[in-house]
Amino acid sequence: MGREDVSVCHWQGDVAEVRLHLDSKELTLRGDIRAAIARPEMREVVLCDEGVRVRTDAGDLLMEFAQVEAARWQKALLKTPPTLAQKLGVSPEAPVFVQGRLEDPVLAEALAGAVVDDVAQAALLLAVILADADLVAGSKLALAYPGKHIWMVYRKGKAAAVGDTAVRAHMRGLGFVDSKSCAVSDQLTATRYRLRDK
Repeated sequence: MGREDVSVCHWQGDVAEVRLHLDSKELTLRGDIRAAIARPEMREVVLCDEGVRVRTDAGDLLMEFAQVEAARWQKALLKTPPTLAQKLGVSPEAPVFVQGRLEDPVLAEALAGAVVDDVAQAALLLAVILADADLVAGSKLALAYPGKHIWMVYRKGKAAAVGDTAVRAHMRGLGFVDSKSCAVSDQLTATRYRLRDK
């Protein structure tokens, strides 16, 4: 969902060329003008002669673009970002079997109504990895059900007891390939794995 570009922007009395980054949560401006505008703060996104005007509670942001690029940015800004449940591919119709503790409220909310107790009924697997033992248990679960994708959910950052590098090395060492990643919350991230076809 990310989109990046460079544009001359008008924001709160300043005019400068900035680097723009749009993701599912916010529009970020970097350079001589620095700002982060959350998507819920965007009240109106309209095309104008200069490019795209975004109305916010903090004032109007004008991003200068040629007509075609302005239309692309307007469309991206107006597009509803996918929910975490959609990113993970879980729903009551595509339920998930969870191994580990669902203590993160964002993850628990995304999985609400889509968790099954019987792994045979699950479309997907999900393992919460907070320690080395969780990583071993998660990979054993994935090996036991090689036809199902498994989301390995673990803490972000260098302070994580088991981080991205450890998870990736362990899973790849067992013959798994990673096919998708997504942020879960401020604390957690996730990577989807499946056993490599032989």
